[in-house]
Amino acid sequence: MIIWLNGSFGVGKTTIAYKLKEKINNSIIYDPEEIGTFLDNILPTKKDDF
Repeated sequence: MIIWLNGSFGVGKTTIAYKLKEKINNSIIYDPEEIGTFLDNILPTKKDDF
């Protein structure tokens, strides 16, 4: 099962994700922003946004 949380900045998506993780056994949180930050640091050209 994949639960995709989407919404505006600062509305509590991360908070809800961690609360769901507590309730659903063997679940993980995947934050694509972490991958974007990693790529932004290793790629030669810089972008304003992911």
